[in-house]
Amino acid sequence: MTEGRLQPAGDNYQEPVGKQSMTEGTLQPAGDNDQDPSLDSIEKNTEGLLADGQDQQTNSVYHPLQQAEEENQLHDNVESNEMLRNYSSSETDSDSSSGSDSDSEVGKYFYPQIEQLEMAKQPEPGMKFETLEDAHRFYNTYALLTGFEAKRGTNYMRKKFHLICNRSGKSRATPDLQRKRKRKSIEKTNCQAKVIVKLTKGQWEFTTVRNEHNHPLCPSASLTKFYLSHKHISTEERSFLKVLQRTRIPPNKVMKIFRRMRGSFGSTPFKKKDGTNLLCAEQHRKENSDVGRMLMYFKEKELQDPSFQCMKQTDEDNIVRSVFWTDARSRMDYKIFGDFLLFDTTYTTDRHNMLFAPIIGINNHGRTLLLGCALLHDESAETYKWMFETLLHVMEDKMPVSIITNQDEAMAKAIGEVMPQVRHRLCKWDVLEKAQQNISAFIAESGNIKADLDSLVDNSLTEKEFEEGWDALIERYGASENEYLQILWQRRKNWVPVYFREDFYPFVQSHGCDKGMNLLFNDYVLSIDRIEKFIERYEEIHKNITKTDEEDRLQTGTVPSCFSLQPIEKHAADIYTRQIFLKVQRELLHSTAFNVQEVQRGAVYRLNKVFNYENPEFDRNNFEVQVESGTNAFKCQCAKFTRDGILCCHIFRLFTQFGINQIPEQYIVPRWTEKFREEKEKQYKEKCSEQMDTTMRYTNFMTKMADLGKTICSDGAKYDAFMLEVDKIQENFATAQK
Repeated sequence: MTEGRLQPAGDNYQEPVGKQSMTEGTLQPAGDNDQDPSLDSIEKNTEGLLADGQDQQTNSVYHPLQQAEEENQLHDNVESNEMLRNYSSSETDSDSSSGSDSDSEVGKYFYPQIEQLEMAKQPEPGMKFETLEDAHRFYNTYALLTGFEAKRGTNYMRKKFHLICNRSGKSRATPDLQRKRKRKSIEKTNCQAKVIVKLTKGQWEFTTVRNEHNHPLCPSASLTKFYLSHKHISTEERSFLKVLQRTRIPPNKVMKIFRRMRGSFGSTPFKKKDGTNLLCAEQHRKENSDVGRMLMYFKEKELQDPSFQCMKQTDEDNIVRSVFWTDARSRMDYKIFGDFLLFDTTYTTDRHNMLFAPIIGINNHGRTLLLGCALLHDESAETYKWMFETLLHVMEDKMPVSIITNQDEAMAKAIGEVMPQVRHRLCKWDVLEKAQQNISAFIAESGNIKADLDSLVDNSLTEKEFEEGWDALIERYGASENEYLQILWQRRKNWVPVYFREDFYPFVQSHGCDKGMNLLFNDYVLSIDRIEKFIERYEEIHKNITKTDEEDRLQTGTVPSCFSLQPIEKHAADIYTRQIFLKVQRELLHSTAFNVQEVQRGAVYRLNKVFNYENPEFDRNNFEVQVESGTNAFKCQCAKFTRDGILCCHIFRLFTQFGINQIPEQYIVPRWTEKFREEKEKQYKEKCSEQMDTTMRYTNFMTKMADLGKTICSDGAKYDAFMLEVDKIQENFATAQK
């Protein structure tokens, strides 16, 4: 979705100012009063469930900014992301308190997940489920395997639901016997098969179960492949499956490939878990020596490149428990860009259950850097403490300014002990996802509390606004006794963005850490994978970072396209790196969507949104900016400058109002400028040269030799002469050492 397009404000435009559309996942009712399920309809619905998603379309006016970005051909390919993913709602139907057969939606069919087919069994009284959706899916899975269709019947106060057979109810006599039977009609037999599910102490329980039907049952032939006696993978398919796994194709994509090869999902002879089990079996047949091979690899790296550093944590038996490694380039990047760090322990190794913890930063182009990696044997505070102490030791005790991590008490404790002065923030997405898992039943019962909570967390501009909004939300939904929400409130200063508005967390609020922060490894390794794969990906990332950095530097001498004739945009293009300029350019464009209202003469101004634009950071229509005329200081409610290091669209709008044609010096953060890295690299190399650091001497020597080798190796005579001189130098060194 391209940012920076203004939406039309014509007669046909109906979206209210400042509101963004959001697609919420809903529970689709299974069953139908009029249609009989067929294999074709089930397979079509399966394709819909397995689809990657649909793009949301919005009406917008084509703006020159789009052309400018296309001409630049530079996009933000790796950015920290902390936007909350859309949780799927447990229940969004519009059941009345009395209930009726109208609860079923025509044409909506249910298809279970493959794992649910294997776990299916006959329902019994007393079975309990976390959510109504879980109970509904369980009964629908049983219905499909047994050979009937379930639908939702009556409900009482949305706390007791009847799940019934679609042939329940009395048959209707047809007076015209010559009338042709409708193809999609269902013959009612007054079937009494049903279950009653009731909300009891936060869980949904089957209180009444009737499994007897008074009509023939027709199990679906397409589901029999999930029985053990029907599973089969041919030799050719097994070989092809191994090839896909070795290239790190995720299991869900493997299933899509086989489904298309077979023509439909119904003819796929195995499920995703079978493919995963095959990979595990193959790995366990290999010698259990991956840790040993890893240590040998690191030892060879240290011999080949003295700048490579590997630190090991051992136990009392001198057995390696954890490993940390980095190289010269990463150390230099940390020296320059180590003010902001991200940690994530999403991934683990398959055999030894070791945590894979990359240390991630952001360079002056806003691109992701890999500053080091660690393999940790557990998630204890002591292990994390060792990792942070090792990091500081290798990086010459340079402390970061701000850190963002997953929700982990042990890691928080280690950071507090090793780096007490560092500003530590929990990933908002991770906190809210765990909240969704812990209070799913309460969310299902409460209705829109999730959406209101998301809006409160994302759009609060002051601590007072958030805290008053929280109290109102708790009262509105009667959630004062919910223990998990009480915990979120007690820990609010560790994760709610408004409490970090004055701290440097570049582009986390605007672009977030979608699906976790570890985007570098997301598409290349599995969540549980072999040590070798993480190391291979580490090497690939370094190559890609070097290549991307070279491409960014080549852009330095080119002039980016501008969408306007404003001098301030040209000034921004001259001082910022290309990727940061594109972000500033978007803010300049968005500034044109606001009108200015003077609240207090020369001191306070209100910016009122008059046009909508895509992906605003805050879903609200008004912002206040304070101005100190004597110092020429501007401070906006959104606090974008302190968070991201670039000015917001609201202040840029005031610049236009006041005729300010250049970005004031105090609002130019050197970190985002073209010359920053070059100057810091020069200082770093001079310091290393003065200290006669072995690592830096090796790097300088290899760089010079590489340049010399390009010239010499193309000429055989020059090569022979050079090698003779090298031999003489070696002989002289050997003689001098005797």
